[in-house]
Amino acid sequence: MYNFIFKGKPLSYNSQGAKKPNYKNAIQTSFTTYNPLYKILSGDLYATIYYFFNENLKLDADNLSKPVWDCLNGILFTDDQQIKIRMAGSFDLTTGDYNIIDLSGLEGKFVTDLLDAFDNEKHIVYVECGKLKPSMFKFNIE
Repeated sequence: MYNFIFKGKPLSYNSQGAKKPNYKNAIQTSFTTYNPLYKILSGDLYATIYYFFNENLKLDADNLSKPVWDCLNGILFTDDQQIKIRMAGSFDLTTGDYNIIDLSGLEGKFVTDLLDAFDNEKHIVYVECGKLKPSMFKFNIE
């Protein structure tokens, strides 16, 4: 499993245009900074993106997820068709208490980086991708 934090305004699928090359470079740099010894993932994958913000731009969580996976195509995996389960969510840090978020599965330094970003950045994108397990197919997730 690989994960990373992108500190910056996410690019929406509906507004890529000329911004895409710079965004791709920024996403890939964030990925390789957090995962310097990465290897391209093979097989079926799951993919998770959480968008945290201190400035509400009313971005659709699903529309901001596709550009991230496009940017990681050929770096994290060979083809985004490998992604069989995709989860995207957004969290308004100005109206919610981020202490309710379960960070227990993350390493200490990563949690520190994320909490620091919550306090100091307008836009934070958490990205995670890893091997798909059959147990990840769930119904009635509540």
